[in-house]
Amino acid sequence: MPELWSDERVAALPSWSVIRAHLLLAPRLARTLAPVGLSPTQFGVLVQLDNTPGATSSELARRCLMTPQSMSELLPGLETAGYLQRTATGRGRPAPVHLTDAGHEVLARATPLVEAADRAEALGLDPDELATLTTLLNRVATRVSGP
Repeated sequence: MPELWSDERVAALPSWSVIRAHLLLAPRLARTLAPVGLSPTQFGVLVQLDNTPGATSSELARRCLMTPQSMSELLPGLETAGYLQRTATGRGRPAPVHLTDAGHEVLARATPLVEAADRAEALGLDPDELATLTTLLNRVATRVSGP
């Protein structure tokens, strides 16, 4: 039987290339964040809260591409760590979530670590290539997620 998938054909699949990059970059980001005690997902939630103070749990789930159930499981740990605070607004009403001073502080310690890991040279790219890659990945993510 003839070979259907050569290395070149596999490498030409954008979806597989993104998955492969994810499988390599996700553990790298986890190692980068380990010194401050955050996971990549926790970092993402804190970033979104810094960007959108007072977001609700469901808004955070959408922004972080998580299910509401997964976000509901993640938030108590960040709250226990003292990184965020949920403000009760009444029974049955969504509770706004805010970073605490400790949340701002851990995010301030994590940010330069992530920025250093994401420098063009650290990724084997030049600055223009990194800008193009980021632009294209954001465009794909927007198109795939819909309007």
